[in-house]
Amino acid sequence: MKTLFLTLALCLSNTNLRHEGECPYCKMPLVQNTKEQDNEVVVKFGNKRIEYRCIYCVIKDQKRYKSDLIVYAPSEKVGEPVVLKRLEGKWVAPEKAVFLNTFKKHADCASLSRTFSSKEAFDKYVADNKLAEAKPLTLAEFIEVVNKPTQ
Repeated sequence: MKTLFLTLALCLSNTNLRHEGECPYCKMPLVQNTKEQDNEVVVKFGNKRIEYRCIYCVIKDQKRYKSDLIVYAPSEKVGEPVVLKRLEGKWVAPEKAVFLNTFKKHADCASLSRTFSSKEAFDKYVADNKLAEAKPLTLAEFIEVVNKPTQ
């Protein structure tokens, strides 16, 4: 019985720790999913799976990967990410996908650099989080903003 309890405790502790770590781009801690909101951004290429802190970090770090990419970006719906793809160097997103990128401090990126399945979902998130100056971006606009040189 004692062995069973120890095995169970070990399995549960490993389950809780398996997603913790740091973003390969910004080196900040990954933001975990909650019951109300997904936060984990996952990049898949080949048989590899890498987690990022936000969609901004994925775009900034994309040059590290030479192959095609699939990105599972958290949306407004828990468990239903927006799937982005980079195929032969060109990014594609679902037709109605909208992007937010308004953080001033990178520590805020997980809540302020996000993907939404529609403009309506974006508008609701902006209203709920009182982000009055936020503008919806297409994928091309988002990539342009992210890659814009900083002063």
